Amino acid sequence: MREGEKVKFPGMKRMWRIFTKEELEVVDNAAYNILSEMGVHIDDKECIEYLKETPVEIDEKELIVKFPEYWVREMIGRAPRTYLLAGRDPKRDLHVTSPQRDFYALITSGSTKYYEWDDTANKWISKIPGEEEVIKAFKMVDGLDQYEGFFGTLLEDVKKTQQGLPAELHTLYNKMKYSTKFGGPTAITEGGLAEWDYVGKLAAEVQGGFDELTKRPIIAGLPTCIGPLTSTRQNFWAAVGSAKYHLPTFPYWGGISPFTAPATALGQVVLAVACCHYAMAVSQYLDPGTATCPWPMCTSTDPNTGQLAGIPSARYVHAMGMQLYQDLYNLVVSQCSYCLTTSLDEAATAWLSSVSTNTLLGGNIVQFGTTPQAFMFETIPIGATLLDLVRGSLFAQNEFISRFDDEHLALDVIKEVGPKGMFTTHPHTLKWIDPAKGLYWRAKDWIHEHADQWLAKGAKSWVYDTCRQRLKELEKHEPEPIAKDVDERCNALLKQADEELALF
Repeated sequence: MREGEKVKFPGMKRMWRIFTKEELEVVDNAAYNILSEMGVHIDDKECIEYLKETPVEIDEKELIVKFPEYWVREMIGRAPRTYLLAGRDPKRDLHVTSPQRDFYALITSGSTKYYEWDDTANKWISKIPGEEEVIKAFKMVDGLDQYEGFFGTLLEDVKKTQQGLPAELHTLYNKMKYSTKFGGPTAITEGGLAEWDYVGKLAAEVQGGFDELTKRPIIAGLPTCIGPLTSTRQNFWAAVGSAKYHLPTFPYWGGISPFTAPATALGQVVLAVACCHYAMAVSQYLDPGTATCPWPMCTSTDPNTGQLAGIPSARYVHAMGMQLYQDLYNLVVSQCSYCLTTSLDEAATAWLSSVSTNTLLGGNIVQFGTTPQAFMFETIPIGATLLDLVRGSLFAQNEFISRFDDEHLALDVIKEVGPKGMFTTHPHTLKWIDPAKGLYWRAKDWIHEHADQWLAKGAKSWVYDTCRQRLKELEKHEPEPIAKDVDERCNALLKQADEELALF
């Protein structure tokens, strides 16, 4: 893999396509049947008012809305197939063009605590994150090209939340201030539509005005359902707030099997698609032509412990949903690759398994989720190396495996060298082992030494030694600063929001 090169899919015909069009249509038709026959529980009359001018059927008593298939199809048809996910720095923009080719990685976690290694005590220390840790994580990610943006945040500012302040707004601005990359979906849990107005104002200040924000959206919304076909005020606000400022959306469903989702894989994917269809239809009705990237998945739990578990069937639930939107609707999709464990060595293994499988299945925009139960800063360099491995595989598919020409077949070279010769110094070999070609790429952070050499040098590990050294280097990274006048106006907005939206 060549240094700094953007790697794309080699086309879907070379990816892992495991479901037929007929099978995908069965799921799609079942999802429409659910929306038209059962409907969605929207738990707030004020939210339902937004849909009064549509052909939906509303049960005012039960607050259930049924959506006719023809209308949902019409709304989904409004979604653009190409769009821009912008960074503060235009060089960081993500150009979404096609499910056949696009591949981008956005890091996330959303943890409300973090673990820090104490060298003196030789143990992990559990800590509560505040603004300092939030900013530290943003700056580190900004310094690594492997991450092309954020899907949410790495750490939540729990300390501001405990003070009753709109911590999400402060975190949002810190993301835009201390990184030059795409900021990803924004979830507002407390302040409602008033808080979304501050979201729009802050993003517009950073991007140079509301018109510029429309052209170059630096953040996105996260409209969704939770549980079995339920949409709360928070879920609906995400659609309304995003629509007001023409922000891209990542519609998804937060089902958890076997509690709020069926035990069977097909049942899970039917509900996931139905809920994504619903969220997309509402967003496109409120703001026709808004960019959308569906995220159809279901999380599984271990019935014995209640803990989230990355069971094998979950990959195929996700795959069917992704391939449905790609093959039937020609939409770029979001894949969800979480490690779902805590121990760093296990996390690295689970993470690589998840992202490599989801990528081979065709997931375009990676929601790359580090240790969700308690964030560890070590996962930032760990994840960067894992993404390099996945991109190296895609690079090989693009550059070496799929090119059936004389140069790559090398039949003339094989004949010239003959049965007794060696290829080492042949011009063809020297050309292709040039590091600039990327053929012999390998993970730079991994330890490539003979076992005796490794032992003699202290038997250092990738996870615990190399990655911690990388953290020391990343702590020195400073993103391109935001303009002073913009920073002053944004801080004034945050001060105003603290006064208006404070919970206590």
